[in-house]
Amino acid sequence: MGMHMHVWYACIHNGGFPRLKLSIYMDKVLSHLSVAAIRAAHLQGERVSWTPSMAYWHEKLPTTPMPEALKELISANDEKVEVNVGKGGVKVNVGMPPRKVGTQKQAKGVGRCVAGINYAAITQMPRDISLCMLLLEKDLVGGTKVPLTFLHESIPNSHQKYFLPRAVADEIPFSSDKLSVALKELNIAPDSITALAMKETLQDCESPAMKGETKFCPTSLEAMIDFTTSKLGSNRLTVLATNFSKTSKSVRQEYTITGVKYESKEDKAVYYCHSSQYPYAVYLCHDLQGTRTARVWVKGEDGSTVEAAAICHTKTSSWNPDNMVFQVLNVKPGAASICHLARQGDVLWLTAD
Repeated sequence: MGMHMHVWYACIHNGGFPRLKLSIYMDKVLSHLSVAAIRAAHLQGERVSWTPSMAYWHEKLPTTPMPEALKELISANDEKVEVNVGKGGVKVNVGMPPRKVGTQKQAKGVGRCVAGINYAAITQMPRDISLCMLLLEKDLVGGTKVPLTFLHESIPNSHQKYFLPRAVADEIPFSSDKLSVALKELNIAPDSITALAMKETLQDCESPAMKGETKFCPTSLEAMIDFTTSKLGSNRLTVLATNFSKTSKSVRQEYTITGVKYESKEDKAVYYCHSSQYPYAVYLCHDLQGTRTARVWVKGEDGSTVEAAAICHTKTSSWNPDNMVFQVLNVKPGAASICHLARQGDVLWLTAD
């Protein structure tokens, strides 16, 4: 038995891999596992469950801790995702509910909270504006009280999503013209809410980037790592995410800012990867311009604490004046630096100083 096979055997019998039934060329998956990567993680003292994606992270980003929000997407004990890969193609049972669309026209029921140049108010305004987690940068200081709702936006009534290993994800069609094939392989009804959400995500990924913007939709953690390290030109990165307990309730309450630590100035390259609505973990990543990023610690009225990633847009004069953020914060374009906290699941990538 070769070195890779020993690692595979040891990981399986130590509960290290998700309960994925993989019949695929072993070298495609096992190539991501290296003794050096595993040793690096042990040196960092991390308690992790080993998967190909986890090993790839430590191989490519040996000095970068993985945010808890990403670790939660690499479950070693998931019983809801089953993958069978063979000569007949990949078959993935993600346990999605077979609900029909009916008269519902949009899958994204909570509305969208988007800060950007072209977004207007009416089509983007959610029912609960606290979901947007907006505030002015001048208020991003200790002692500020702000109503927030920390909510991981996902497909309605879906199970927890997880990253698929790249060797598996790459076998699943990811394009609008092959959506019917993907639905069949994922065992999802074409007239379901899930199918509609997938269609909208694919449209978002395939829409042209704004002038001067770079965008990409990775379908695996490995692909996201390759994209960000390539664009940032380094494997010494800082990765920011909003982290809170999986048992935390998604309720609106008043939070008090207890600490702020800036991680970048407005001239630093930052890539923002938004968690998208899909049966497994898929992201839409794009670069941010004219922003400052920070870690923000807040404490809720119920005593719960959250470490959040904040993005502050310093140049808003060219934004659509009907953008809902101006209405929520009662400011005009260019008048103030506008911040928003990243929702659970989103990730910010920047080079480490």
